[in-house]
Amino acid sequence: MGLRGLLGATRHKMRRRQEARMVQSLTQVLHGPARVQLQINECAVVSMMKNAAYWVADFIRHHQALGVAHIVILDNGSTDQTVQIAQGFEGVTVLRNTLPAKQYECHLREAAAHKVLQGGWILFADSDEMAEMPGGLRRLLDYCNAQGFTAVVSQMLDLYAPLPLSRTRGLDYAQARAVTDRYSLGALGRVPYFAPENALHWFLKDNRGAEGVTMLTGGLRREIFGEDCLLSKHSLVRNLPGAQLMTHPHTASGVVVADVSFVLKHYKLAGDFVARDQVSVAQATWDHAEDARRMGTVGATDFQIAPAQSQVYAGPGQLVEQGFLVASQTYSAFASQA
Repeated sequence: MGLRGLLGATRHKMRRRQEARMVQSLTQVLHGPARVQLQINECAVVSMMKNAAYWVADFIRHHQALGVAHIVILDNGSTDQTVQIAQGFEGVTVLRNTLPAKQYECHLREAAAHKVLQGGWILFADSDEMAEMPGGLRRLLDYCNAQGFTAVVSQMLDLYAPLPLSRTRGLDYAQARAVTDRYSLGALGRVPYFAPENALHWFLKDNRGAEGVTMLTGGLRREIFGEDCLLSKHSLVRNLPGAQLMTHPHTASGVVVADVSFVLKHYKLAGDFVARDQVSVAQATWDHAEDARRMGTVGATDFQIAPAQSQVYAGPGQLVEQGFLVASQTYSAFASQA
């Protein structure tokens, strides 16, 4: 790197630190413990939400059943009942910061983690995502701690209902999830983890490990809506001092990546996703055009998602067999132990 590049990188790091301090100083605790100490084999969920009343109760229940030790929800300025619903659960801290997510997304998520959590592991998940691990969360954490891994890649799997929108529009989230049980592995893009052509290469170049891990794009949303979406995330990261937990919405940097991945069941297309997309576009929530592209595809007809090939979701083990997830022989042997 030349002198100009070195100066640019230095300025970028200084600006990032300044922004991080500013975001954390503006993050307020609304409910629950202001500080939580995690053990090395414990994990807490961190989720940034805005107007997520449709999702939040089932999101909390699912991840508590998964075995997480605590849940931190950063409210980004909800006008619905998101905060009130979250406050009704034990083991939950609710924060608030209304800085625009499209400008400060990574800082907001990191601020939520740093403000409340010490030690352990952090699982970053969106309100419409539900994590599931081959072998379970506890076995995965024990394995990573034993092997010296400090991050695990997740793969978003878009689930959909094989029904017309008129049949799913009025369903609450629990009802919608019951019928949103199909997926397609068509139109997946794959690139090796450390390949220079990987769009996230700059953020991953200093990472280590990742044996067998492939970065995925597209999938169902590419096949149906033409979206070039990133599916791979570094969602599970060990909360070490100075850890670069989120250098991009999909990456952690300076980490040792495990030879196993897990699934984020993605319910973006559950229920009346068109109405949610309309609100997102009207409020200019994000800079990307994915929401508008889906609206343009749906049009005015009674839309139904119908990929060329469809399968019923049957758990992360099936996804390992299909090559969507990876689980090394070493991990599989470890996870199968009593």
